[in-house]
Amino acid sequence: MAGSPERTGPSAAAGPDPLASAPARFGREARHPLAGRRRVADLVASTALLVVLTVEALAAGWGIKLLSLAFVSCAAPGNSCNAALGDSVVVAGPILVAVLFVATLVVSVLRLVRRRLTWPAVLVGMAAVVVVFFAAMLLVDSSVSRGI
Repeated sequence: MAGSPERTGPSAAAGPDPLASAPARFGREARHPLAGRRRVADLVASTALLVVLTVEALAAGWGIKLLSLAFVSCAAPGNSCNAALGDSVVVAGPILVAVLFVATLVVSVLRLVRRRLTWPAVLVGMAAVVVVFFAAMLLVDSSVSRGI
């Protein structure tokens, strides 16, 4: 072995790097930012769904606030209202919608950074906002009873 040089280190076994990236010294391969159509499609779909979620959350929050108009008929003869339930729904509903929106936004950004599939998480957030809106509608409707 006097005539052959001895090679050591990470480049000895790996050979030339076909992607011209840095050698994998730390045990991880270099990732390219947007490699593949699936990643780009997920990014575009997630961004579009987050825009739709923003509009949906604003509409749901204002819609829940407008449900307070149901209490205008409480002064009519024969009608009775549970003002405590209705007021708490009208106040807590938009707050819950905002919390769901922010939570969905944070989860989506974290999933995008970690390169995981993101659009299903946004769809779950959108469905949760719809559920909160309809639950608020049912609670406000049940707090107002109309007499004859």
